Amino acid sequence: MSYSRTKYMLLLGFLLALLSTEMASASNFTPPSQITVRMYRLQFPSGVIYQPQELCSSGNTNFGCTAFVGDATYPYPYGTANPVTIPIETDYLLDVIPQEMGTYYHPTALQAQAIAARSYAYWHINRGSTINNSTQFQAFIPYKFESLPPTTFPDNPDNPCASSNLNSSQRIVCSAVAPRHYISYGTYPNDDLPAFTEFSADVWNRTVAGSQPYLMAVDDPISTGCDANNYGHGRGMSQEGASRWARGNRCSYPGQGDDPWSVRWERAEQILVHYYTGVRLRDANKQILIPADRWNPLQINWNTPDNRPPIVYHSNTYPISVEVQNTGVSDWTCGYPNFSYVLTYRWAKAGHGEVTGSSSASVCGTPKGDPSPTVNLTIENIPNWGPGAYTLRFDIYVTSAYGNFWFGDSGWPTYDVSVCVDGPCKAFIPLALKNYP
Repeated sequence: MSYSRTKYMLLLGFLLALLSTEMASASNFTPPSQITVRMYRLQFPSGVIYQPQELCSSGNTNFGCTAFVGDATYPYPYGTANPVTIPIETDYLLDVIPQEMGTYYHPTALQAQAIAARSYAYWHINRGSTINNSTQFQAFIPYKFESLPPTTFPDNPDNPCASSNLNSSQRIVCSAVAPRHYISYGTYPNDDLPAFTEFSADVWNRTVAGSQPYLMAVDDPISTGCDANNYGHGRGMSQEGASRWARGNRCSYPGQGDDPWSVRWERAEQILVHYYTGVRLRDANKQILIPADRWNPLQINWNTPDNRPPIVYHSNTYPISVEVQNTGVSDWTCGYPNFSYVLTYRWAKAGHGEVTGSSSASVCGTPKGDPSPTVNLTIENIPNWGPGAYTLRFDIYVTSAYGNFWFGDSGWPTYDVSVCVDGPCKAFIPLALKNYP
């Protein structure tokens, strides 16, 4: 092992030890298991409080008090209690998620929605806010989960997601809620406190800055066609934008059409760190789940008529451009100890290992969140592994005084694209594949 690598490993060990100490002595925040909500009759379908105000009570069948409007069989389910204290995971979120984002959106986007909704609830609980069931906070309509078509009442009402009779939409919601993760932001010892994760229906091209440092305005170039629109306050996560990124399509769900985009993200955390700048993702035990060094490609220009990767040949070169977002917790400042940050790529093929490409582009000075620079690369010097499908693996590479490293080394996904080399290739090659550590 080289001297520089030894120094790097020693520093890494020290930082991990420090992190462990911080985790053991962080704030006294404990992820709550229950939430208290004041329940009102709501206007349909907007979800705002009906005027004059009417509190939900026993037997009430108005919208907001129940999803089964006008059905005396399923009125307001909490009797005379109002406000009501209920479990977050097995009651509140199961009704919030499908009300805030329909189950026809991509499942990965729904998982991002569940994490954002949980974090938003945690933030208000931690501040002692008086929460209600309207869109002033996030819409909570009792029986929304049960009303998902075809109407199904879980055979395990105490833990609905453990039921044996769930319909397909209910299973989608349960899958989204299952990872009990939340978003945090802050400085030690309060870096485990929940973030104010606002979200909005949709934006056109760019989100709107909010009241918190992690609610920066960021480019959202996938939201520039098909069904994209400015709908809502525009702060934080765009719900329809989240589904577009998960689909790799400018249409937020199949019913809106098909307009493929050059980038697709398959992990909820890629969506979340795009919209919430510099945050951490934690589990129910407050353990950090994602590394500090992160990036997302926002779009790739392949310089082809359909903007898909061309069939490439060893004798040719192929210029491309990539819009790069720094989704990590710090700016990419080049100096000491990190001398350079570059976007580059590696070639990979089954049975042949990996070879680092010969082209790179500096992304020094890129701040976290926004703006996101567009850099130029040249695809060239392709390994001679015979014709077939190769993987073009994009990643950020750092030259450091403590040893050089790829962002992918710490667990953040590379961005992998399958490319046909010296074709023709026998099978259909998807636009992009993701490498999950």
